[in-house]
Amino acid sequence: MYKFIFTVFLFTLSYQSYAQNIDPTKPLSASSRAGIAEVKKGLNLETIIHSSKNKSAIISGKLMKIGDYIGEHELIVVNPSNVILRSDTERLKLSMFSSVVTK
Repeated sequence: MYKFIFTVFLFTLSYQSYAQNIDPTKPLSASSRAGIAEVKKGLNLETIIHSSKNKSAIISGKLMKIGDYIGEHELIVVNPSNVILRSDTERLKLSMFSSVVTK
């Protein structure tokens, strides 16, 4: 009987520790064209600060304003829900949330 109770206790404890690692703020679906570009380039749009006086973003942990570079990409546009980066060969649009929602 004690072995059974001990096994159930260990199972419950391991499940609770796993449940604490789930991010409740993560968007429902991370699959979008912008999401693919983020994974490909290793760029992660974390925060957008968009006001009449201040347009900046935090990308991969770096606070950036228009004209700043992260790697080979220059931040050229900050919108309320996305940013656009430009390099010599491409443009990337990083979005805060995926446009696809799945249930």
